[in-house]
Amino acid sequence: MNISFLGGACEVGGSSILLKISHKNILLDCGIRQGAAKDPIPDFKIIQDNGGVDAIIISHAHMDHIGCLPIISKEYPMAKIYTNIMTKDLMKVLLYDSLKIMNNRESEIPLYAEKDVKSMLNRIVTINYMVEFNIFDDMKICFYNAGHIAGACCVYIKSSEGSLFYSGDFSLFSQRTVEGLKLPKLRPDIGIFETTYGDRLHSNREVEEQRLIDIIKECIENNGKMLIPAFALGRAQEVILTIKKAINKGIIQDIKIYVDGMIRDINRVYKFNPTYLKNSLGKKILRGIEPFYDDNIICVEDKKSREKILDSKNSCIIISSSGMLTGGFSQYYAEKLVPLENNYIVITGYQDEESPGRKLLSLLDKSDEDKKIEINGKIVPARCRVENIGLSAHSDKEEIKSLIKMLLPRNIFMVHGNENVVRNFSREISLETIARVYSPKCGESYEVNINRPRKQWFRKIDKTLGEKSILNEENIDKLWKFTIENYGQKFFTIEELTYIWSGYKKYIFEFQQCIINSVYFENDMKRLFLFKAKSREEVEEALKPKELKPNELNDLINRYFKEFKFKKASLIYDEKKVILSFDFPSVVDKKIYKIIEKFEQDNNWKVRISDSININEASRIIKEIFYNADIKKISYRLEKNCVEVNINSNFHVNENILHKFTENTGLAIMVSSLDYNADIAINDDIIKVNRDKDIMEQNKALNFIENEFKDKEFKPYKKSIKTYQNDKYIELVFITPAIGKKYNNTINKLVETTGWNMKISNSINQNEIINKASLLCSMNNIVLKKNPSFNISNLTLSLKLQETQNDEILCNIKKEFEYSTGCTLLFNS
Repeated sequence: MNISFLGGACEVGGSSILLKISHKNILLDCGIRQGAAKDPIPDFKIIQDNGGVDAIIISHAHMDHIGCLPIISKEYPMAKIYTNIMTKDLMKVLLYDSLKIMNNRESEIPLYAEKDVKSMLNRIVTINYMVEFNIFDDMKICFYNAGHIAGACCVYIKSSEGSLFYSGDFSLFSQRTVEGLKLPKLRPDIGIFETTYGDRLHSNREVEEQRLIDIIKECIENNGKMLIPAFALGRAQEVILTIKKAINKGIIQDIKIYVDGMIRDINRVYKFNPTYLKNSLGKKILRGIEPFYDDNIICVEDKKSREKILDSKNSCIIISSSGMLTGGFSQYYAEKLVPLENNYIVITGYQDEESPGRKLLSLLDKSDEDKKIEINGKIVPARCRVENIGLSAHSDKEEIKSLIKMLLPRNIFMVHGNENVVRNFSREISLETIARVYSPKCGESYEVNINRPRKQWFRKIDKTLGEKSILNEENIDKLWKFTIENYGQKFFTIEELTYIWSGYKKYIFEFQQCIINSVYFENDMKRLFLFKAKSREEVEEALKPKELKPNELNDLINRYFKEFKFKKASLIYDEKKVILSFDFPSVVDKKIYKIIEKFEQDNNWKVRISDSININEASRIIKEIFYNADIKKISYRLEKNCVEVNINSNFHVNENILHKFTENTGLAIMVSSLDYNADIAINDDIIKVNRDKDIMEQNKALNFIENEFKDKEFKPYKKSIKTYQNDKYIELVFITPAIGKKYNNTINKLVETTGWNMKISNSINQNEIINKASLLCSMNNIVLKKNPSFNISNLTLSLKLQETQNDEILCNIKKEFEYSTGCTLLFNS
């Protein structure tokens, strides 16, 4: 077996290793060096000298492991690329982003074209964790969860010439997004291990996360802004979830978190591949819960939003790529934030020697007058506070040793670390093991002869159902019974379960969905990609009809209604009813009623929308609209669906903004100020006298109105004198404003005859509306199951009938009711 190190040896970056096994050339990773002072491309001449590449294996999606893949794949298009589906999806995001960056840099020739990325992606064969796969007749590979980031895997190769373990980047400890490395009993002849932090011990993860929270609290107290430049893949998600937990617990309050750059696309990929994530996070996604964003954590989409964030006087946190400040939007934010004393830059990951992030950290030891740094092509004074938080996703010195001692390979190669770290760690390991330890440099090749390859463990699945039908909800119990009887509660991959079912080992997405949603199987607590049959007792219990628990019900509510952004869901268990509360219920998207209908059918719970308006939120918006005005008073007239704002100052009112307020809240707005005396009262118009005219005496005018309506079909219930802006007018109250507007011509004539300004009231006579409907039902011998329910926000009356009625009768009742009230009538049986 021959091993050649093209990149990533005695260095961090450009990881690329060529194996020659059983006359086949296999490339492990194909990364790029990202430091400006280094040749970005590994030593590909070695590949050419060895006759090319027959297969490529990718451990994970970081650019220092995939960045040159389009180049080598284009050169050797017949070589298939092996990785898992999560890594493939992440690769697509990162490589297209890299292509965009290369194309936007002046005087730089891109290393590859878009068509090269597309062609390369089409050559990928995806393999899930813990699935042995024959890449050649006498060679198998298997991926194991490496921790580190989502989709990261350790690679195990078995061949007639021996076995090889390649760690890629790994971490033994669990993070918020992924579990730590998990391995069965493996017996490699050769081991290749990363040594990024082979010279240090990590600080306690919880202590570092608490430090981050404490710094954020300090930033809020100082009314500063904080930038956390984070690697878009892995680190950013860890930071988001750490802060989100602190917000949910109330530890951090009154601050917005903005997420920008490629992080947004990576978050999307995470949500598409939940079985590659930590159990708690993956299961949330499977239940339809948004894992990253909420009202406090907001995705930034455009330049205007970025400018608004920076111009705002409010404290905030910005999480943006890139993690080393070498590009992306983190450079844009850093340029603006670094010069100000009350701002913070928090570094959370590895910094290359030449990166702006490393240079920023080096300023910690300099005096104030020396603190200047080049960011985004500009020299700026560095007056902000700089902090370094240890949230590494790599294993430290003792964890690397633990993995080596667990596997005990006879030949050990140390890679992916700075030269001094690799040399010193290799020396230390050589004293603690009888294995041959190597610390190769880039460009070096090693011939390793394995005279007696170690025997390998394997798991035998000798009993199968041989089913030809597709697994579904109706027949999955057959698979469960067979599995529990023949294999007990052993864990299996989806591929192994398909083999037990049909006799063929293959991955089928629909098969996995069926298993995940079944009451007969469950995930491993730490590895969502492994499943076992539940015990008979567990299945019997699961099949019993039972009430949904509050947390289960809340999960369902979130899954069905999260797009409508409700503020609160109240559960009334006695009535099996959910009350959804919104800031402004009258403007909720009407699509929600179809979703409500589906929810009720699926879960046997009723859903109602609360009529209550969030006055605090309305006041907040009003204060924002009139930010520079001296607001004297805000009065709410909810019976009229109106808010009155009295301003004790000169202030120009933008009518478009007021109309926008009504569109967004459903509330009409009436404004009075020293220089704004126009009647801005949406749907609240006063009909005024067109010319100067003597005003009829008050009581005589009211009597005149009553006589005018004496022979009309609908009459005003009430007539009263009102005052608006020191002018008096007569308000006419009908059952609803819609009925009053039928008499617009009559009222216009009354205005001209009496000399009085008049107005149709926006008030609604709910009691009379309900009485009208009840009387119509009684006259037609229709019995109601419960009292009528009136929704003032959309003028809808709902009647629940005791039994099904004749459609013609109901149609006539509806027609008469709606004609005489201007409201909508709904029948529910």
